[in-house]
Amino acid sequence: MLPRLLALVRVSETKFVSAVPGQAPPGARATFGGTIVAQSLWAAIKTTASAFEPASLQCYFLVGGDPKERIVYEVDLLRDGRNFAHRQVRAYQFKKVIYVATIMLYNAEASNSAPSTDSVRHLSNVPDFPDLKQMVPAAQLFRSDVVENLNRYRNLHKSWNGIKVLDPFIERFESGAVEYRFPKDLFNSGEYHDKNQQPHLSHLDYYQRVRRPLSTSRKSDEEISDPRFQYVEFAYLTDAYLLLCLPYFHLLPLYCHKFSVSLDHTIHFHKRPSVNEWMALRVTNPRSDKSRHLVRGEYFDNNREPVASVTQEGLVVYESPSNIRARF
Repeated sequence: MLPRLLALVRVSETKFVSAVPGQAPPGARATFGGTIVAQSLWAAIKTTASAFEPASLQCYFLVGGDPKERIVYEVDLLRDGRNFAHRQVRAYQFKKVIYVATIMLYNAEASNSAPSTDSVRHLSNVPDFPDLKQMVPAAQLFRSDVVENLNRYRNLHKSWNGIKVLDPFIERFESGAVEYRFPKDLFNSGEYHDKNQQPHLSHLDYYQRVRRPLSTSRKSDEEISDPRFQYVEFAYLTDAYLLLCLPYFHLLPLYCHKFSVSLDHTIHFHKRPSVNEWMALRVTNPRSDKSRHLVRGEYFDNNREPVASVTQEGLVVYESPSNIRARF
């Protein structure tokens, strides 16, 4: 699924084009940002030796991508050192820059072979993270909390005028590239928490993984054979249900925004992710002010060891919370 969606065709040593056009998320018009983040990382990886793995990525969304058109990626080789490589990637459509990223990769082989020494070391963990069994499959929760309350959501979105409008959401949850297990209060946290006692929730916990494909791709495909492609798939999922979860923290129903767009996206990788295994994600919202919102996500593996840290800022416009609650 993702190997096909994120595949790149090499045009030159430093120029690539997406093999297929991108896709817009349900309810959106522009190409899903996770696709562009992932493909820019893949382009950077393809210009480095196999020993180099991603360490960090900082990117900016300049213009929304056209999901009907393929995207061109050009890589600048900023520096190639013994231990680190630096790349800048620009994404183009219609000869205009729509996105730019700076990516640092490190020599994993050199790092792994370095002599063990006493050093300062700390790995954060989340001992209180809910068990996977306490979570609800995304499609099931969406049906019970959103589909069954369509009349209420119609008061927020006039375009949500029938069940058919929600089919793309259900399809994405049931068979899309990313699987989710959500807490039962995700879609309408205001019905589970008293806003007078807790006007802003401290964190949101849920699980994600890349869905295992039912059909196998050719083993010769570079997206399958290169183990670094797991970083690429991970980059894709980090843009899914991060910014969208903002209303949760403010005790508002999800999908109540009037306008939402990502401004920037940062990933610090702590280890190679195992994307087909469930990863625990703790999301926080340290700032929401003047329609600019910051969200942070900490990913952990099955052993609760840190996998990556993600930060995203978005321009998201809402009506006043009192108006939203009155209409909903």
